[in-house]
Amino acid sequence: MTMESNQGPGGRVVVITGAGSGIGAQTARLLVARGIRVGLLDRDEKAVRAMESELGILSAAFVADVTDTASLTVAMAAVADHFGGIDAVVANAGISGPGATVESIDPAEFERVIDINLLGVWRTVRAALPFVRERRGYVLAIASIAAVIPCPTMPAYAASKAGVEQFTRALRMELADAGIAVGTAYFGAIDTPMVARMRNEPGLNQLLERLGFAGRPVPVGHAAAAIVRGIEGRHRTVSAPSYVPALLALRSVLALADPLLARLPAIRELVREASIANGASR
Repeated sequence: MTMESNQGPGGRVVVITGAGSGIGAQTARLLVARGIRVGLLDRDEKAVRAMESELGILSAAFVADVTDTASLTVAMAAVADHFGGIDAVVANAGISGPGATVESIDPAEFERVIDINLLGVWRTVRAALPFVRERRGYVLAIASIAAVIPCPTMPAYAASKAGVEQFTRALRMELADAGIAVGTAYFGAIDTPMVARMRNEPGLNQLLERLGFAGRPVPVGHAAAAIVRGIEGRHRTVSAPSYVPALLALRSVLALADPLLARLPAIRELVREASIANGASR
C-alpha cells in the first residue's frame, strides 16, 4: 500500500515537526513540489512562517513545541481541520546537545536532549495518531546512526536516538492491525544548522573528525529525498548517506568492537578533552 491509496478529500497531507529549517524544511519543499500538502510545525514562529510564505497554499504553519503536549495536540487538530485530515507525520524535531561526557555534562542539558529527541517523538506521534489512524497512514520518526554506533561525548544524543529506534519498533507492532505503517530514519552527518553547531562544540567536532568520511556532512537534500521516498513507499527504514545501510547490517559486529575502540588513543583523547572543556578533571 502506498500513500497514493490513502488520499483523503483534497489529497495527501503530511505533518512535519522541526519544519522551520534543516531536514524538515527541505522535506517540506520536496513534498510541496509533488503536490502534497504539508503542515509545518516548529517552535520558531518566524522560521515556520517564512517557510509557509515560501511554499504557498499547499502549506500551513503552526507554532508548536515538542516539549509541550498541549501545543502539539492543538497543532495536530489545527492541521487536520485546515486540510481535512492527516495521512503521515514526520517526527523530525531534535537537537544534538553539548559535546560532553556523562561525568561532565550539565544534568539539565542531558535531560533536555532526551526531552526533545525522545519524549518529543512520543508526544508528536501520540498527538498525530488519532488523525493518522483515520486514513490508515504512515508514521516516520527520525533516529540516527548514533542509535547503532558508539558515540562517546554524545551520551544523551545516542541514548535518545536508540530510544527512538526501539519506540518505532514497538509502535510498528502495535499498529500493524490498524493498517498504519511505521518507519525509522537513520541519518549520518547531514549539512544542517544542527551539524554546523556541533562543529563549534570541541568534543562533538573532534568526534566528527575522527569518524573520517562518515563525519563529513552530505547535502540536506539527501536526507529530505530519503524521507520523501519513505513516505511514498511507507518504508520501514529510511537512510542517508549511502553508507548507512552497511552500518545497520553490521551493527552486531560493530558492537563486539566496543572494547577495542575504547582503547584507541584517539578515543581516549576525545574523552579527555571533552571532559576538560566541560569542567571535569580526568
